[in-house]
Amino acid sequence: MAAMMMISQKLLLLAILLVLIIPIGTNFYAQGAPPQVQTHNPTGLSATAVSPTQINLFWSAPTQNYGKIIVGYKIEQQISYGVFDTVVYNSGSTLTAYSMTGLKTGVAYTYRVSAVYSDDTSTDPSNVAAAIPSSTSVQSPNPPVSSPSTNVQFDFVPSDGTALSGVIFSQSDYLALQYKKDPRSIMLDAVPTSYPANNNLDNLLSYQNNHLSDDAVPAPLIAKPASSTQINLSWLPPIEQYGQKLGGYRIEIKNAPGDYQVIDENTGNGTTKYSISGLTPETTYTYRVSAVYPGTHSNPSNEASATTLAFVAPPVKQNQTTTTSSTPSSGTTPTNTTPPVVNNVQFDLTAPDGSLLSGVILTQNDYQQLVIIKDPRTILTNVGQTTSTINNALSSIVRYQTLHTVQDSTPVPPTTTPIENSSQPPTQPAKPQPVDSTLVNGVITSVVASGVVGITTWFVKTKVARKIAKEYHFTLEHVYSTTVSQIRIRNSGETIEDCIIICDKDPCVWVDTHLDKPRHIYEGSVSSVTVPKEFENQNPMISVKSGKKVLRKIMLDDMAHG
Repeated sequence: MAAMMMISQKLLLLAILLVLIIPIGTNFYAQGAPPQVQTHNPTGLSATAVSPTQINLFWSAPTQNYGKIIVGYKIEQQISYGVFDTVVYNSGSTLTAYSMTGLKTGVAYTYRVSAVYSDDTSTDPSNVAAAIPSSTSVQSPNPPVSSPSTNVQFDFVPSDGTALSGVIFSQSDYLALQYKKDPRSIMLDAVPTSYPANNNLDNLLSYQNNHLSDDAVPAPLIAKPASSTQINLSWLPPIEQYGQKLGGYRIEIKNAPGDYQVIDENTGNGTTKYSISGLTPETTYTYRVSAVYPGTHSNPSNEASATTLAFVAPPVKQNQTTTTSSTPSSGTTPTNTTPPVVNNVQFDLTAPDGSLLSGVILTQNDYQQLVIIKDPRTILTNVGQTTSTINNALSSIVRYQTLHTVQDSTPVPPTTTPIENSSQPPTQPAKPQPVDSTLVNGVITSVVASGVVGITTWFVKTKVARKIAKEYHFTLEHVYSTTVSQIRIRNSGETIEDCIIICDKDPCVWVDTHLDKPRHIYEGSVSSVTVPKEFENQNPMISVKSGKKVLRKIMLDDMAHG
């Protein structure tokens, strides 16, 4: 009996527990409380074509950052299966949206996104997303909003280049602007901010419509300082080309109002980026760009100005000792660190046909390449170092030499036929002498050898010279951070295949892949490598190679400082 009562009490207790637990569990799942899955990289990337030349990207930020701070996002474009090229190294904003503009109608574009941390590392990439801009692509009626908690501050540049700085929008207006703006209007340096909005969508679109440029000119041109001696230019190609084939761009520098000097007559490619190095620190420069077509060029773009950065002396190396006088003499003042003297090379060039090009100024690197690849009949005179700004480019000098080349010609003596004297008896024809087969074979061998040498010389002087002069245009910068020393390569020319950067004899590791394997550096891209720690506080030789060919050698301390 007692056992029966004990069992009944246990059953009653179990029933009470079930009554209490079931409602709790039901309410828990009804409220959707399953734990959130931590993500380590951007997720949910989507791509939407909103105009014939624009794709908008949206994604969600990673939720697990291991205590690191996200400072922007890296955007990559797929160029072939499994191969991606970085088109945006760091967006500089934590906004999870980006507009890709200046695209080609009817071409499929595929992208992926990675988060960039403050220590210059990045996450694994997101999923890939693709879209095709078409003539029927239109804006979405309800653009998504990534986060309503902050506004967005940015600079707005319409196609005539008249920038409007410090614009603050709500995020909904900022994303709507990406759908409604002109394809050649650019938004720069977007960052989240807690400051109140100081403008609205209608006003900014009205401002844009009053500052549109001609569709036949490259626009807008934007100039930004890259270092104390370098300025980078970027622009969008002309929309209207009137059926002509675009051959490149002409770059001009402004010396005074109405006075422009051509520094590159034709870049020779369609790349819409250009770097000018060898400049003076803390100096303002103004440029303009024109599209080059066969036999003509477009009207120039807007003028764009930028001021080079102040020179910052590199840190003193530990293995260097500084000697100072224990008792400084009276009347002397300590000298401050001065920026390095820019040693470009000035010379006169006499082409093979005698045409003189005087006062040419090139960088030392371009001058050394010219000495190697120039025509042997081209003469360089009055060579000397100068602090003046470069006024020409290697590719332009090679083209000038080609246009002023004369062909070798050997005068042929006239042949005469002797007049026969009819009063004398005809002479008997001489007996043919036996031909020396050894001599004939020697002559044939000489002719063949001369032909081979001539063809090889022509190939070297034309193909190889043009490849060196026109295809490889890149700059190197030495970048300092709190933890590591890096080298940044900016490629404004043709693709550098199988590129690897060597520090002394050791290959450097690419920052984004953490590998030291060769990679392609595509035109318009920027990549960075880490200098090996064993070379800290040293000045090693840096070599840039494409496959087995060395493209450039430079000491680390001789690079521009980013």
